[in-house]
Amino acid sequence: MMSSARISIMARRLSATSTSIASATTTPVRRASSAAAAAKSSGNNKNNAPAFKDMSDEQLMVEIEAGRLAQHQLEKHMDASRSVDIRRKHVDASLAGEGHKDGGNVLQNLPFTAFDTDAFYKSIEGTNCECVIGYVPVPVGVVGPLILDNQPFRIPMATTEGALVASTNRGCRAIAQAGGAYTVITKNGMTRAPLLRVGSIGEAAAIKAWVENPLHQEELKAAFNSTTRFGKVRDISVRMAGRNVYVRFACNCGDAMGMNMVTKGSVAALQVLVKQFPNAEVVSLSGNVCSDKKAAAVNWIEGRGRSVSAEVVLPGHVITRTLKTSVDKIIEVNLNKNLVGSAIAGSIGGFNAHASNIVAAIFLATGNDIAQNVESSNCITLVERAGDGIHMSVTMPSVEVGTVGGGTSLPAQKAALAMIGCAGANKEQPGLNADTLARAVAGTVLAGELSLLAALASGHLLESHMRLNRKKEDAPSAASHGSSSSSPAAPTVRTFSTFGHPSSGGPRVMPMPVTGLYAAPRAAGEHAARVTPSTEITASDIDLYGEDFTAKFPVP
Repeated sequence: MMSSARISIMARRLSATSTSIASATTTPVRRASSAAAAAKSSGNNKNNAPAFKDMSDEQLMVEIEAGRLAQHQLEKHMDASRSVDIRRKHVDASLAGEGHKDGGNVLQNLPFTAFDTDAFYKSIEGTNCECVIGYVPVPVGVVGPLILDNQPFRIPMATTEGALVASTNRGCRAIAQAGGAYTVITKNGMTRAPLLRVGSIGEAAAIKAWVENPLHQEELKAAFNSTTRFGKVRDISVRMAGRNVYVRFACNCGDAMGMNMVTKGSVAALQVLVKQFPNAEVVSLSGNVCSDKKAAAVNWIEGRGRSVSAEVVLPGHVITRTLKTSVDKIIEVNLNKNLVGSAIAGSIGGFNAHASNIVAAIFLATGNDIAQNVESSNCITLVERAGDGIHMSVTMPSVEVGTVGGGTSLPAQKAALAMIGCAGANKEQPGLNADTLARAVAGTVLAGELSLLAALASGHLLESHMRLNRKKEDAPSAASHGSSSSSPAAPTVRTFSTFGHPSSGGPRVMPMPVTGLYAAPRAAGEHAARVTPSTEITASDIDLYGEDFTAKFPVP
């Protein structure tokens, strides 16, 4: 664990370093200047320093540590494979310097070149997948240092969405400059709700009354707890619907996500219950009041898995210098988008900008059940004025994570957990590793929310996505246009659906012309975003950007 003094030093260094991942949202003019400066420093300066691509790995590490070379710029100076290798070495060295228990070998089991497919297929046989026909490579990025509870974390994120890692990294930087974020876990209980059916509502009410009796609860808990060393029942509640009775068990599952554990315990408790009510029929071990992998108010209100919150107090100068916006704008966007907009949409647990983006990326990287992103992304983001800055928090009542079992035992996913410092079971304090992962999820969501709200408030969202989330294609040759004439071409007209692809419910034909050059003005002095005839605008743009796209580029 790092001392608070060292954390403070790290925060000051991050604040002072000029080469920041925040450049992902700067204007093209500013980016061009940065690129020119980088080119100059990479081999054309007056000291005749060697180009970055000609430096040894050790020299590159020094340049990165000194802030003269940004990690996200590596691919601009050398081939992609070496860039990944250098970045891994820097992450390992950083983790070792920050006191990580596994030293500088944390990433050794996260593949990046050769991959042992035979060992992989053997490891999943009978456990993770059936009828295997291959695997799908998903790139893993890293964000951090994310300062949480006075500790630095490097968070792995598996995603194919360009700009997500860059944006989240900017949020991590802002949090570090503010001195770090803090987290609390207020509840812990994986749930299972078996469905019983009886002959009348009177019998259903009798079961409800019996289960709610404290003496009988202890009897049920004893039966449940006898099935596991780590699982401990925290709560048992009952709901009725006519002759249906749903008994919801909530269990602390140690470092496991706990679905198998809570199901096994529920079966033992049901045996006690059915013995008391022999006419009760167990219709299903899961009655959907659990509620697993579905949007449900019961998880939003009562929690499932770990209920965790994270907060940060950001001074005004961090908001203006790093996030490139203002306090009032961030507060306004959060209020009217995350709170009012979500309320109008009738959202359940969706009072946030994009919590599921971060949750899904961490779940994929760490081997957690990606389908449980549905309820694990329940989140409300709040932003309030605090002095000259803001107090920002995320509250997530149903983060369902584990560090043992399922996909967490696969070597690559275990390496990702090791980066966070929570791989496997914690034998000294069972449950502590899963707690750490839940806190890391909430802290990273806080960083992601912060950066996206700032991008929306400043108008930088579309610009960064157009640059980082679109494939670069070779310019077509003159012959492909059927003419070698140098006369100016007429403005290209492209169309796209304003309501998305038909597969998502949008209309098949809803054309909107995009012609010429026009702009959605920003504040005075800021660079105006533009769409030119050479910019490819397709239906996928609307799918990706939604309302933000049409708002930023209104048809003239």
